Amino acid sequence: MVDESTCWKPFNKVNSQGRLDIVRGEGVYLYDSNGQQYIDAYSGLWNMHYGYSDQDIKNAIIEQMDILPYANPITINYHQNEELATLLCTITHDEISKIIYTCTGSESIEAAIKISRKYSALKGKEKHLIAVMPNSYHGSYYGAMSASGYENSFKEGYGPMLDGFVTLPLPFCRCCKSGNVSDYCLKEMLDTLYKELDSIKDKLCGVLIEPVIASGGVMELPKEYLLALSQFCKDEDILLICDEVATGFGRTGSMFCFQKYNIKPDIITLSKGINNGYLPLGAVCVTKKIVREFIDKDTLLFHLSTQNGNPICIAAAIANIKKMLSDNITERVNILSSLFKEMLLKELDGLNNIHDIRISGLMIAIDIVNPDTNKPISQEELSGVQQKIYMSGCIAGCSYVEGITSSVLILPPFILKKNEVKKIVRIMYQSLMI
Repeated sequence: MVDESTCWKPFNKVNSQGRLDIVRGEGVYLYDSNGQQYIDAYSGLWNMHYGYSDQDIKNAIIEQMDILPYANPITINYHQNEELATLLCTITHDEISKIIYTCTGSESIEAAIKISRKYSALKGKEKHLIAVMPNSYHGSYYGAMSASGYENSFKEGYGPMLDGFVTLPLPFCRCCKSGNVSDYCLKEMLDTLYKELDSIKDKLCGVLIEPVIASGGVMELPKEYLLALSQFCKDEDILLICDEVATGFGRTGSMFCFQKYNIKPDIITLSKGINNGYLPLGAVCVTKKIVREFIDKDTLLFHLSTQNGNPICIAAAIANIKKMLSDNITERVNILSSLFKEMLLKELDGLNNIHDIRISGLMIAIDIVNPDTNKPISQEELSGVQQKIYMSGCIAGCSYVEGITSSVLILPPFILKKNEVKKIVRIMYQSLMI
């Protein structure tokens, strides 16, 4: 563990201690300066789908370095830029017609917010509100942070946040486990949703969702809820923005999570798994109707970062996506997901401190409670569990939302072997026993 550093790490206090001193990665494993091996059940930060050693993606990076390492995103077009854009249009849905490149998931959200509000203005409507979900996390840039409901306490002192966001009711209840929402609870959710939407629809330009609330505890939005939301947006000409930064590129068992529900978002935000996390890259996918409005009004999109569409990042993404399609990676994700479900239910079944195990593809949350009160354990207790997992040679994450969930998160690489799934599950059992 590193105790002192001149680096101020993201989401860390200045003098935070206990970070892992990692010196190399290979496959699904990381190694620290003492030679300790860790199985990475967190895929870096949910982005290393093919692990740390994929030679196909590395070769694409090396080759592009020699050809064209940088291109001015305003004035220069190049064939890989077009190739990836066409590929993304093809694998998302048939209404997507343009791709905007970004450097991160947070930046993708920033661009999506701008596009939504500009689209409304171009149509001559005084609508600027964007509806968001509680406990959602969309990033740490100001727009993305303002749209996020997760970890609100960390926003203290950074205000004022950006105006123009309204929070919808959370479609989640602790009585309905593993995403099996009762008819009664679903009706309550939908009634509340319609009431809230009806009260703000005249000012609403967009609805921003994570199809699975990821950082907030792997809470998959009920299918009926998503379908209702999608239909409402369609009826009222409100843009549906789907944040697929975490869920995209196979993570939930389909190439993109929205495809499981047969909905067609107007805007899709991407990053993380787009090029296996090897280089900074994101994208925003927009539909024909949005593009048409910008064309008709002869206006530009005011958005730019110097490294948008960097050729090296793009080359890595093309190699990664082609590999995923060739490998039929979603089939592998579903096989591994079923294996995790079977093993976790079997191994953790006898533990009275486990409230629920939520699984969406290879997004897994183990919800931990105090068995005496059946309430989520404290944030400090959850940190202690995470530390035990680290000490056992496994890297996993955690999610704490006061009064709602206190969970260990597993979002592993897609290249795990059966014995590695078994190893992760065994470590979970040993770390969660009380």
